[in-house]
Amino acid sequence: MTAPDHIVYVVDDDPRVREAVIELLSSAGRNAVAFGSVAEYLMQPGPDLPGCLVLDVNMPDLNGLDFQKQLAATDHVPIVFITGHGDIPTSVRAIKAGALDFLTKPFSDEALLQVVAAAIEQDRKALQKRTDLAQLRARYASLTPREREVLPLVVAGLLNKQAAAELGISEITLQIHRSNVMRKMGFHPARARAQGHAEMRPARERVIAVVDDDTRVLESLEDLLESAGHRVRLFSSAQALLESAAFNEIDCLISDIGMSAIDGFALERVAHASRPELPIILITGRIELIKDRQTTERGESRTILLKPFSDRELLGAIEKALAQRPQP
Repeated sequence: MTAPDHIVYVVDDDPRVREAVIELLSSAGRNAVAFGSVAEYLMQPGPDLPGCLVLDVNMPDLNGLDFQKQLAATDHVPIVFITGHGDIPTSVRAIKAGALDFLTKPFSDEALLQVVAAAIEQDRKALQKRTDLAQLRARYASLTPREREVLPLVVAGLLNKQAAAELGISEITLQIHRSNVMRKMGFHPARARAQGHAEMRPARERVIAVVDDDTRVLESLEDLLESAGHRVRLFSSAQALLESAAFNEIDCLISDIGMSAIDGFALERVAHASRPELPIILITGRIELIKDRQTTERGESRTILLKPFSDRELLGAIEKALAQRPQP
């Protein structure tokens, strides 16, 4: 048996009216259920289906118009009023408050069926809009703060270069953010997802630690790495990293060389002593620090990037380091 795709609620204190309306609706293929009072109706949780409410005006427990007023602020199904004592002021009040129609008993079968069909279709569209809006809000909530800054620029049709300049970031970082925004918001085809810098996104989320005593560098790399799909942990000193429980969870370490107390080379030695498989990328703005230091004490080639390096250089170095990472 096919599950119903709609529902019609009938609320009337007259059992004869309820029986007649239910019989009519059922004969027309409508899925309908009846209640003898508003209280009884409210006790039954309805399915999340398009529908309508056929409501008598003069109910013993609560006047239909007053009940309509209570429902005004909710996402309720459309209301079709029926009454045996209709008058123009009452019908005007009902319609102004949002009722789809106001039928005076005795009404014709055709009149009720037509308005019920219109009400169900109206609610079907409203339900779809609410569903779409809820999905859109959920997608927006998944964006990072930076991606929320990128979104209006994408919608406005700015070029990557223009949007990057607006936000004060590099064009490649903007392209990664743009790709993330379009993927998360769901308004680009599968082909577009394969373009831009989607190839730079990791197969799974990796944890990258960045150690640098320059807060501007930390913030810049955090923005870049998160936009590329990595989880980022920031540390202002080597000691802070080594004392953190996160040290054993990271997949790759990026460290500045010229730091006080424990410099990048010393941090590399200490880190490899306990985690020899950990990929380490050293960065520096002072070329004299890396002279004759291209290999480690273990005889392995170091990955060293000289500031200012491009976003693509760093992301490429990370992916290469992770791909070559030996299994622990």
